[in-house]
Amino acid sequence: MPETRDVLVVGAGISGLTAAFHLLRGGLDVAVIEAAGRVGGAIRTLREGGWTFEQGPNTVLESRPAVGRLIREAGLEERKLAASTSAKKRFLWQGDRLLPLPSGPGSFLTTPLFPASAKLRLLREPWIGRAPEGAEESIAGFVRRRLGQAFLDYAVGPFVSGVYAGDPERLSVRWAVPRIYALERDHGGLIRGALAKRKGAGSGFGPGGGMISLDGGLEELPRWLAEVVEQVRTGVACRGLRIDGRGFAVETAQETLRTREVVLAVPADALAEILAAASEGRSRAFAEIPYAPVVVASYGCRRADVRHPLDGFGFLAPRKESLRLLGGLFPSTLYPDRAPEGHVAIAAFAGGRTDPGILDLDDALHAALLADLDRALERELPGLHLAGSFLGGVSVPDCIQNATDLAERILAAAREGRV
Repeated sequence: MPETRDVLVVGAGISGLTAAFHLLRGGLDVAVIEAAGRVGGAIRTLREGGWTFEQGPNTVLESRPAVGRLIREAGLEERKLAASTSAKKRFLWQGDRLLPLPSGPGSFLTTPLFPASAKLRLLREPWIGRAPEGAEESIAGFVRRRLGQAFLDYAVGPFVSGVYAGDPERLSVRWAVPRIYALERDHGGLIRGALAKRKGAGSGFGPGGGMISLDGGLEELPRWLAEVVEQVRTGVACRGLRIDGRGFAVETAQETLRTREVVLAVPADALAEILAAASEGRSRAFAEIPYAPVVVASYGCRRADVRHPLDGFGFLAPRKESLRLLGGLFPSTLYPDRAPEGHVAIAAFAGGRTDPGILDLDDALHAALLADLDRALERELPGLHLAGSFLGGVSVPDCIQNATDLAERILAAAREGRV
């Protein structure tokens, strides 16, 4: 092992392993340490007795170019699974039953999910003005102003809780859903913006890209990346770091590791502890960043015992309804071999910001603040880089894209002789 590595990556979740994979392919000497006894972070697959249950994300959208690139360059293209066409159908829990979400203008007019007054209210949307310049508006405030309360309760609110485990009253529309915010900013409204986007490329609403998994479950991806990188050690926690000459000394319980550059791809609370000595002021800011934990419960049932056809991706549960869940997914509908013959798999999600009775959560920080902290740290400690789901997007595609971009910036600096 070299006395000083080019890059040490702290954290073997999808962000850290993606960065390490591309840095290694770019010719740098890279190692990864991980405090847990396994790689993958939030991506975790349980396979037993013919069942395949995801204990983290169930699917990945190929919505970012880096996702397809990573799977292709990692040699996993043949193991990729496309979701069933049934995944296009979604349900909403209302009145103790599952109702399909509208898939077009015709089904929107006939759906019982929204009252007639809400559907008529939608006709006013193109003539509603923009928010005042410089106003910081929540998702809830934005939707009420443009679409009305019913759309917040039975469309946008459940979506926000299901995707972010968040509270639409406390999430910024500008930072949490920038594409929706841009429709009003650039076109004056949602309907006008959608029509303008249809004339160009894409609708401007959905993230695009196919929904995929791997034949052995999503955990195959981080496991395979770790095998390719090779220099990945689990059960090794970073206790702190300090500047050491032209690089860094990274302290673990076992030894001191020296490296020219560091990528910290760890949760915000772990990041705060690592930075405590190197940058105390920045450390306190990261310590205040909250997470929204979600309880995931997976169920295996006999097909004959489930009345619903499960002919869709899953369902969302509005907070106003009786079901105390964020929603659920139908994994055995999405991908083959998720359940034994004659059985079905169902995953249910609970908790998040909108149900403090289950989980005690804190406030979220503004995305702009995180970006400022990231840039300030790189100026303050050249050679230190941050990655992870709390920077630039919570989804797996966002993590892969952001880690890929970070690796490209480090490699570009190395080619210029700055590493």
